[in-house]
Order: sequence, then structure tokens, then C-alpha cells
Amino acid sequence: MSEIDRRKFLRGAAVSGLLGTVGGGAIVGSLTEARAGASDAVAPFAAATAAGGTREFWIQAESFRRNLVPNGLDGMSGTTYTKDQTTYWALGYRAYSANFAAPLPASAAIGDNSGIPGPTLRVNVGDTVKVHFRNNDTHYGFPHSLHPHGVRYDPNSDGAWLATDPNKPGTAVAPGATYTYTWKVLPSSIGTWAYHDHSKPQALYHGSPPMPETSVTLGMFGVIVVEDPAAPVADRENIVFFHDLYVPTLVQQFNCVNGYAFLDNTPTFTARVGDRVRWRVATLGDNLHVFHLHGHRWEYQGRYDDALVLGPGSTLTFDFVEDNPGDWMYHCHVAMHMMGGMVGRYVVTS
Repeated sequence: MSEIDRRKFLRGAAVSGLLGTVGGGAIVGSLTEARAGASDAVAPFAAATAAGGTREFWIQAESFRRNLVPNGLDGMSGTTYTKDQTTYWALGYRAYSANFAAPLPASAAIGDNSGIPGPTLRVNVGDTVKVHFRNNDTHYGFPHSLHPHGVRYDPNSDGAWLATDPNKPGTAVAPGATYTYTWKVLPSSIGTWAYHDHSKPQALYHGSPPMPETSVTLGMFGVIVVEDPAAPVADRENIVFFHDLYVPTLVQQFNCVNGYAFLDNTPTFTARVGDRVRWRVATLGDNLHVFHLHGHRWEYQGRYDDALVLGPGSTLTFDFVEDNPGDWMYHCHVAMHMMGGMVGRYVVTS
């Protein structure tokens, strides 16, 4: 397939899917490795609390420019891109210090804190969680919210807007406004969960109908982690968020991992032989994805596997002890999604 035909194919698939779809997703990096220059100073945002304590987060919705392919290259096909073909106005969540004093630096605990995905929210069974949310969407000016999976909350902390109850608190936080959600973390909350915007449907572009979770398509999602105290300690933790994106300013549909597309733009995860590596994989939107990791197998729900299916809103959590050095790929095994950039690198050293 030529470069022109390839882009026509992906653009056509995007248009046919977008008119009835809104997808979303992203990821965070390795537990032991934040990006260069990152700090491990995470208090008070991710400060540890004893089980049964109160944990507070300050999370802000923001709009910003995002280049999905910073190196301009699809490393699988050799197709090249210019910055203007792969850049759009994104939305995302960022973590702040107490009372929104300042954005938190990247760290192993919360990830890059670059907006897509949002910061990893790490909580314990027994915690009461207060999420102080502020809407600073200065580009689109949409109302936003924050809706969690996996934790317990009352209706005023649901964050899900309905036309039949448009004034329900916390479901359409206006630009400049704040709202506090309260959750309870139960033993049944152990695992990996998504959080995302669930506010009033919006039009993705002029002339299109309002669609639910438009802002999720643009990047408003993240991961909640509730550790299993009985699980072995992981040496490495890799958080992977699959999501699909097309807006008219982009040259084609892009299928992304943690807010980027194609090898060496998406996260490169690393490990050493002997490490226990834990993977947390999530997706939103309306596409099925298949997480596949080359050169490895792991036990999952009573069988060994190397490719696992995720539906929208679902997650996977699994781990293994690393025993196979090499430069490996991880990717979605849906062919069109690989073509769109849903592929990354996993490097294991001896």
C-alpha cells in the first residue's frame, strides 16, 4: 500500500467510525522510571496514607497543543509526517499540589503529568478519597467532570451528566469552577480502573452532532491503581492506555498509546532479567483492542497467554518475572490499529 493510499485508508476508516463514535485513551510510564529531569517529590498528591485514611488529590482539566508523532516517523512502515499533520488541540487532566498551587513534577508514582493520560491515582483499600477538580479548559470552553470506575461513591460524586438531570452537582463543572468528589475504596476495588470525563455531550467539530465523551476522545482519561496487599511487589510497573483519535486537523486517524503514536513516540518500557514486571492496560471509546507482547507469555485467569482482548472501559492487570532479554514490541493486534500507531517498544537487558 502506498503512503497516499495508506493515509486515504486510515482517513476513510476514521470518518466512517467517528460519525458514530467517540474513543479515548492514554498511558503512564514505568514505575521505576520517570522521564529525564523528573522528580520523585510527589507529596502531598501521592503521599502514602495508612489504610482507612483520607487521601486528597487536586486535578485540573486543561487544553493544550499535542503532537502525536514528535519524531515525525512511523517506525514500522517508514512513513514520515510533518508536525502540522500530527498536532491538535488536546484536553487532559493534570495533578497539582494542594489548593492548585502549582503543577506537580513527573514522578514514578503519578507518571509524566503531561495531561494524557492523566496522573495515576494510587489509593489503598479503606481510603476515603477526595478529588478536588478544577476546569481550566481555556480553548474549547466545555464543561467537564471526573467519573471514576472501581470505587464507591454517592450520586453527587458520580460525575455523569444526563439531559434529564442537567443540574446534578459535579456533572458539568463550568470553566473556572471547582468541585470536590468523594470516593470510598473497598476490598472489591483492588485492581486497575479508568477515570474519565463524563460531562455534557459536545460537538467534536463544527457541524457534527454532540457526542458523549467527546473530551475523552481528546485525552481526558487516566488510571486509578488500588494495590492488592497480597500480591508480590513489582520491580517495574507499566501502564498502557490504548485510545483512538481523529479530528479534522489531523492527516489521518491515529491509534495511540498514552497520547502518542508509533514506535519511539509511544512509551519505551524497560526491564532487567529477574525483574517482576506488572502491566496495567486500559482502554475507552468504542473499539476492541488486543494487547500483545512479543517474546513473552504470562498466566492469566488460569491459562497462559500472550494476547488479551479489551473492550471499551475494561482493563487488564497481570505480571511475570522477566527471563527473556531483547528489544521487543508491544502493540494492539488489530491490524488497522497497528497501522495507526498503536505500537511501542519494550527493552529487556540481562
